[in-house]
Amino acid sequence: MKILVIGGSYFLGRWFVQHAYKEHDITVLNRGTIPVGLEGVNEIVADRHDDDMLCKLKSCGINFDAVVDFCAYNPGDISRILKHLKDDLPERYIYVSTVDVYRKGTGCVLDESAPLADTEGLTGDEGEYIKGKILLEHELVSECGSYGIHGVSVRPAILYGPGNYAPRESVYFDWISQMGQIIHPSGSDGFFQMLYVSDAAKALVKLCELSLNELKSAYNFCTNEILTYDTFENALEEAYGRYNPDASFSKIEMPIETVLERGIPLPFPLLRSESETCGADLFNGLGITHTPLETGLYNCMKIFML
Repeated sequence: MKILVIGGSYFLGRWFVQHAYKEHDITVLNRGTIPVGLEGVNEIVADRHDDDMLCKLKSCGINFDAVVDFCAYNPGDISRILKHLKDDLPERYIYVSTVDVYRKGTGCVLDESAPLADTEGLTGDEGEYIKGKILLEHELVSECGSYGIHGVSVRPAILYGPGNYAPRESVYFDWISQMGQIIHPSGSDGFFQMLYVSDAAKALVKLCELSLNELKSAYNFCTNEILTYDTFENALEEAYGRYNPDASFSKIEMPIETVLERGIPLPFPLLRSESETCGADLFNGLGITHTPLETGLYNCMKIFML
């Protein structure tokens, strides 16, 4: 299969390319800041917002079977790519979105049919990010419908793993390395779902390989495991004990009111009112083996805490 990857240099995109390139013909289009550097992977340096540069897609002479888009953030990002592929359209366009597109506060498990949030009232950097993702979900449906191809929205929960540039597990690794301790938010009743990046990448490869009649229009990328700060910290302790059997770290109990007052960057929801549960049935149906949290964190430590 000939797959066009938009992005592909960072985190999930890089993991996808590493899993896919041995079995598929991969072309990566990005700005070239970080080369992919894998033998056999074709790299096109272009800015996705520059129509003149995107003409390289046509001149490369490849008829793509699938597009996997990791870096669409603004309205027009999907339509611009499809405009430059319209003479030889792919059969599927897989867009990496986020579970944050769902309407919050429903109290229900959010499966892929759950309504998306209203974009009004979304403010600040995070709000603008979510707003862009929601508008692009609508754009995907509209554009793929007009071209007669399959559009697929992939909505990951919290991704973690080697190469993660978001301050999540690395917050804890920094605390342990620098101070030998972590902060535990006492009184927290928040919960969350996480997915190891390699598992997510394997699932994306699977979506490229599924027959069109098996392919759904949206997938939550998560597992049924609901985590809390307690369960996360327990897995962190197990991973650190495996990484460094002769050492340990302590926990500093801190009321969530103090955490909020001091602006301490804890990376997960602190309160139940901020938390949502997403359904994982479609993801589980892809047959990807779930990497246990302790194992995933241990793999991160081996790289981060050298």
